[in-house]
Amino acid sequence: MTLATTGTDRPTQRSLDEFTQLAGRLLGVPVVCVSLVAARGRMVSSSYGRPVSIALLLCYPFSRHIAASRRPLVVADARRHPLTARTPAVRDGLVTAYAGVPLIDAAGRAVGALCVMDPEPRLWSEGELELLRDVARLLVRELAQRPPLAGQLARGDARHAPRRERRSMARIPDRRTHARP
Repeated sequence: MTLATTGTDRPTQRSLDEFTQLAGRLLGVPVVCVSLVAARGRMVSSSYGRPVSIALLLCYPFSRHIAASRRPLVVADARRHPLTARTPAVRDGLVTAYAGVPLIDAAGRAVGALCVMDPEPRLWSEGELELLRDVARLLVRELAQRPPLAGQLARGDARHAPRRERRSMARIPDRRTHARP
């Protein structure tokens, strides 16, 4: 699914891109993605540092967990973390450090995730995580201003995922996770 099929427009895409670029510059990371839950599943709406098609492969396993659990996921070294070590992006050395926060709308629905990634191990500081949460809050406000997109996202809330997917997500711990290198 692309943004064109969600009823969003070019200004919305540009504003989403501005948020991913801002997060990348603020946190000094090479890869950022905004992954949104749409009616038919997940879509990456914006990426920084990688083309959207590659960003989807990198962030999907992580952002799916974040949207389902509605909690941040913070990993300093994904190669050593039981939740992330087996993902292809980690095995291939494309993602080592990861921090992602859920995008929660005014109704309390998880509509996606804002994720930052680094190929090197990294201990995320509380200041960096607060910046990430701040960008996520601003991003949710921007999404709320786009009624066609907001409607699509509301129908795609992670709580309405197919039962099989909810069961597999339920096996993932729902706490923010800090893994040390």
